[in-house]
Amino acid sequence: MKLCFPVTSDQGINSTLYGHFASSPLFLIYDSVTRQTSAIANCDEKNPYAGCNPFLALRGRHLDGIIVSGIGDDALRAMNLCGYKVFEAGTELVSENIPLFEENQLCEAVVLNVRGEGKCSDEDGSSSGCDHDHDHDHDHSDECDNDCDSCTQDCVGAPPS
Repeated sequence: MKLCFPVTSDQGINSTLYGHFASSPLFLIYDSVTRQTSAIANCDEKNPYAGCNPFLALRGRHLDGIIVSGIGDDALRAMNLCGYKVFEAGTELVSENIPLFEENQLCEAVVLNVRGEGKCSDEDGSSSGCDHDHDHDHDHSDECDNDCDSCTQDCVGAPPS
């Protein structure tokens, strides 16, 4: 079984989930068979300086689940269309979410279809109840320059199962 977690930095299973799936600096992939983790940059490996691109970063990966602490409706729809199931995290630590997933205790994320839901502010700038920090100041140029080479062979290929 392979699980994907949006994270700020690669600290293996001790990593903390990042609050916004689409703008996460990295994705941590956990393989339950080998109990190993690997991190891939959230970018298009062919154009890493273009910024975050979870759709191309995860394309062709065979994942049993994506576990998030926050995802917007559009990103959720896109991941579902790509064949991925997305689950709501039960805690902020990767290590604590793995057994929760294995025991079927995580809820599958659903599209809310509510304007402003899944976003942190409305168009007028008013808050939608978001309670986390948006100042993540990550520079994908270094991460992608160093990390995208490792995901090149898996970024293109067969669609997810």
